[in-house]
Amino acid sequence: MRVKPLVAIMLSLVAAAGNALANDPCPGLSPETPAVRLTGADARGDLLLGDGRRIRLVGLAPRQDETETARFASALAAWQGRDLKLVILAEPDRWGRIPARLLADPDAQGAAPLDLSAALIRSGAAWHLPDSFSSPCDALLRAAASNTAPSSRQTRHKPANLVDGHDIAALKVHAGRVIVLEGRIASIGERPQRSYLNFSRRRGAGASVVVSRRLWREMREVGWTARTLTGKRVWARGVLSGPDGLSLELPSRAALELID
Repeated sequence: MRVKPLVAIMLSLVAAAGNALANDPCPGLSPETPAVRLTGADARGDLLLGDGRRIRLVGLAPRQDETETARFASALAAWQGRDLKLVILAEPDRWGRIPARLLADPDAQGAAPLDLSAALIRSGAAWHLPDSFSSPCDALLRAAASNTAPSSRQTRHKPANLVDGHDIAALKVHAGRVIVLEGRIASIGERPQRSYLNFSRRRGAGASVVVSRRLWREMREVGWTARTLTGKRVWARGVLSGPDGLSLELPSRAALELID
């Protein structure tokens, strides 16, 4: 998948998800949760159900090349034909895909239901990329990425796709990829349409996290301002792109973590 379409799809998803609340609990099972059967995935990697509906599992990054697509399809094959529970999170998007969770009965009695997104991330078949729909479940998905329990919040485990935002050579290698960008914010540039969290005061010496006006407003509402963020070390999840390959467009507020 080329970088430009990938970024466009991500931004469309973020815009469509503007009404989701990051502080809501992760939606789970209820007596009314319908049972469905997974039949496979289409050419774009969207999941297909036996009743013809298409599902977008929230919190997963799009597959970016043939290798990732094949790995995703192989892992998904183990779930085909299984009875799952469908937790719908929003109305279908412009492509007719339903943002949702798919849950399976647990292997052990008394355990929590198995989340398909978490299982795919844990197996290495998919990358975790937060969006506004997945925000309430991001603790679960981050834990899957690091193979830890969701409740172990004191210990941060480094993601497999972590890239130093000050390492220009490494950034060039990962241009166009879904990564977790790590760095200390040296300066913040606030503009009318977007703001920039810069890892270096010198242009081209480090990466920048690009934040839309809407997300910057959300961040300021919870106290994340230019004054409080400058000097902080962060992890930012997204696609590394931009004209110089050193920019990461933040897909949601949940995609930015303060490390210290």
